[in-house]
Order: sequence, then structure tokens, then C-alpha cells
Amino acid sequence: MGCANLTVPDLNNSSISDFQSHPSGAGAGAISVGLLRGARDCTWFLIRTLGVFGREGYSLNVAQGDLPTYLVGPLSPGDFLVSGTWNQQYADLRAANIVLDGLPSVTDLTTAQKEAMTGFVQTMEAFDLSQLATTRDTFGIPIAVDIAPTGALAPIAPKAQVYQHIYNLLDSAQTHLQNGGGVFSFPMPQGFSGFDTPTTFILFNRALRARVDITLSNYTQALTDLSASFLSTSAPLSLGPEFEFSTNAGDEVNPLFVPFLYAHPRLVSEAQLRPNDSLDLRVQEKIVTVPSVTLEGITDSLQFSLYNSSASPIPVIRNEELILMRAEANFGLGNKTTALTDINLIRTSSGGLAALPGSFASGPDAAMLNEILYEKRYSLLWEGGHTWLDLRHYGLLQTLPKAEPNHHIFEIMPYPLADCQGRTPKPEGCNFVVGY
Repeated sequence: MGCANLTVPDLNNSSISDFQSHPSGAGAGAISVGLLRGARDCTWFLIRTLGVFGREGYSLNVAQGDLPTYLVGPLSPGDFLVSGTWNQQYADLRAANIVLDGLPSVTDLTTAQKEAMTGFVQTMEAFDLSQLATTRDTFGIPIAVDIAPTGALAPIAPKAQVYQHIYNLLDSAQTHLQNGGGVFSFPMPQGFSGFDTPTTFILFNRALRARVDITLSNYTQALTDLSASFLSTSAPLSLGPEFEFSTNAGDEVNPLFVPFLYAHPRLVSEAQLRPNDSLDLRVQEKIVTVPSVTLEGITDSLQFSLYNSSASPIPVIRNEELILMRAEANFGLGNKTTALTDINLIRTSSGGLAALPGSFASGPDAAMLNEILYEKRYSLLWEGGHTWLDLRHYGLLQTLPKAEPNHHIFEIMPYPLADCQGRTPKPEGCNFVVGY
């Protein structure tokens, strides 16, 4: 055996290997559905990592012993949380490119079916790249990754080029979806019910584009993209695609349904009161009091309850977020009265709080910004690291509390070690991130 050829198929990714050697519609569909599973894994880990960075909560797991990494640092290219917010995204991008490169050779799909699949895959590429771009921000990320695995590493693209690439993917995807006929050629998961045809998937595509617009302060474009999304003030605030979990064989339970994920005490101490003097409904619905636990100087007695079973889904993007993004966009454009309407909708319906008076719109900009950030913090709690991302967007990360003097706030993440070793000279993203 020691003299034999050890070239074997990739048995961990058999559908990909099969598709590369025998392109087929079924193979392309299997990989496409797999992109959603990969995105699901990317998202739960991102929620936990950025949630701790943004002081939404703590991971008080004695067995893992990783709390100092999140709170003290420095963040090292060798840290697991660094590779954990990188590797799966790029694995998904590789799979996506394999589908797109192989589609011209697929003979058992119609032109419309190929168009629909291309639009779906490009949208998911943009989803993964957006997560990478938000965590690496000004460091930039590699985007020219449709290359041979044994070739030279893809160059680091600067932030502006990265986001233009994401825009290009989303817009190209929209065009392909518009030409994709009435149904996808592959089964969409139940969590995407209502967004499971080429036409309705465009609504999700535009919602993702609006999220990028807000990240880049492109507020006029954000309003345009939001109007083409599934935003609706008459629909449930929970409307939107979800990543599903289950206890079925071969599936995965929700990794955020664990007892060691604790909510930050500030979520209770800083919560606004309802007219009856009880706390904001979102606190009551998403947080529960438990016996206190102490780890690494952190004492906490609040646990998250919004994922209340091993099969609880995780939202991808919800109507509530879209409404708050519209408020944020209108605020950014100086349309404060219009923004207040959306703010009050969320305050009253989601938080059970009293509506703010019309005079609030003529008050200081800082007061309205703080109110928007408050609503986003409590409405989108533990759903995507929104607190950390929002505070960085507005230069307010320094307002986050530190439980211990040696704790740090981080505003960016480095590249993983494996992506640094082949680069000379080392890019800025390969350095330790100390924070402040």
C-alpha cells in the first residue's frame, strides 16, 4: 500500500466530488441546498462570537475555558473563534463556485432552472461574503477565490472592493432569479417557506442588499432596496426565512440552546419600562432569571430563552429588522418624523412601550440615534451580533461596559493562521488584535 497511489475521492464531500466528475441537476441541487446548511453553521457561531464582543451575553462554559479569549484577548490568528468565523464561509464559497462552474455542463436542467440556481447560489455567496466582510471590515478579505486549491492564495481585496463585489453578486443574482421561472429545481427547506421560489427569493435577496446598504451608510439606496424586499407593517414582525434545526438523524440541534449562554446584566438594567412599570416585553420574552454562576470574574444570573428548545429556528433576517433599518435609513437622511413612525411601531408592538411623542423627532439627533440603537439591540438580541456591528458603525464601541479592568473591546477580527502562513509580506489582518 505504501507504493500505491493515494489519490482518493473527498469522502466528506461526496456530492461535490461526484458533481465535478459527473455534473448533473441533482448534484448541483444537493450542493445548493448544502449552502444553506453551511450558512446555518456560520450564523449560529457568528451570533455567539459577536454577541459576546457586543456584550449581549457571555459564554460561561467551564469546560471550554475560552471566555478570556473573548473578553481579554488579544485576538490571535491561531484562535478557534477566528477560524470559526472564516473557514465555513470559504468552504461554502468553494462549493458555490463549483456549482456555477459546472452548470454549463449540466444537461438535465432547463435554461430557466439554471438561471434560478445561479441566482440562488450567487445570493448565498453574497451572504457568506457579507459575514466575512463585517468581521474583517477595514482589513479586507480575499474575494477572487474561484481558483485551484493548490494555487497561490487569493489576494486581499480592500473593503470598498469587497462590498462592490457583494453588490455585484446580489444584483446579478436578482437578474438570474427574474429569468428563473416559477420554481427551483431543488427542494428548499421549510424554514424558507414563502421565499422558496425564484420570484419570492428575490425579496430575500433585496433584504440582504438593504442590510449591506445600511452597513455602508447608503441610506437612499437602502430605502429603494427595502421597498423591493418583504418589509411590511401589516405582516408579522417575525416574517422572514429561518435556519431550521431538529433532532432528526443526520441533522443538527440548535447550538444556541445550551445552558451556559448567559444574557448580559445590562439588558435588564438598561431596559425601558412599560406604562405599568414592568420591563420591556422583549426582555421578558427573551431572558429568564436563573441561579447565579461565576466564571473568570463574571457573575450572571440571566439566561437566554429565545431559543427555547433544541429545534428552535434561528432567523436569517426578519421583517422587524427591515422596519428598523428603514427607520435608520430615514434618520440618516434627516427624515426624522418618518423614522419615528417606524420606531414607535416597534416600541409599541414588540416592546410594549409607550409611543414617543411627535416632538421627539425635533429633538437632538443623538437622542434619536440612541433610540434606534436601543430598539435594534432588544429586537434583534442574539440574532446576528447586531449590537457590536451597530456600535462600530457609529463609532460607539467605547460605550460598551467592561466587567473587569483587564477586559478589552475589539472592533475587528484577524485572519486565521492558515491564511497568513503563505502570505509575504504579512497583511495587517495577520497581526494580533489587542483592542482597547
